[in-house]
Amino acid sequence: MKQIRKRLTYANVMSSIAVFLVLGGATALAAGQLGKNSVGSKQIKKNAVTTAKIKNNAVTTGKIQNGAITGAKVNLGSLGTVPNATHANSADSAGSAGSAGNANTVGGVGAQEISFSANSGTQTIYDRSGLRITASCSGDDVTIIATTSKENSSIYTTVVDTDSLNNNFNEDEETEAFSPGEDFDLLAGNDGNPGLATFAYDAKDGSTVNGTFSADESADPDCQVHGVVFDA
Repeated sequence: MKQIRKRLTYANVMSSIAVFLVLGGATALAAGQLGKNSVGSKQIKKNAVTTAKIKNNAVTTGKIQNGAITGAKVNLGSLGTVPNATHANSADSAGSAGSAGNANTVGGVGAQEISFSANSGTQTIYDRSGLRITASCSGDDVTIIATTSKENSSIYTTVVDTDSLNNNFNEDEETEAFSPGEDFDLLAGNDGNPGLATFAYDAKDGSTVNGTFSADESADPDCQVHGVVFDA
């Protein structure tokens, strides 16, 4: 004991206390505060970073890898209309080259399919540009009638009987005398199977309608009309 007391000088005691404080402080610092850039990806436990640990608005577009977000991850209902995409639903009005009035219009000229298939009854198969066309079926006979809503219009039709060996045809014309309240027979009064018909309609305001259609009275259903109409 005497040997130990001789060595316990003031300097030795203070030196020991200083070493203890330094070591103890370093341990506390290491446990309570990490140094800058001391934690790397290897130190992060797998699945340790959860959604709750990510601060709101912390992930910016610059942090997202290009191509990482695919269409399957996007809530399409949250997206608005892409600028100018509304033109895909209703195209620009006609008037300039390359623009369309609607999905069925090119360069100001519209195309519309006409179709009628029935054993009886009457149906409107075209109604545009002041011209209305109805198809009727009665007793295996098909009738195609045109009417107009514009005064002093004109209309012309040619019908070819495709069942005839001589391809007989009838034609009829109303020049500047086709007015509201009048009926015009687009089959030109043909009896039997009328076959193929073409017609042309003009109005005083510049509206024009041209069409071609086939009419069949020997099909099933009894009366069938199919064709296409162009108007401007």
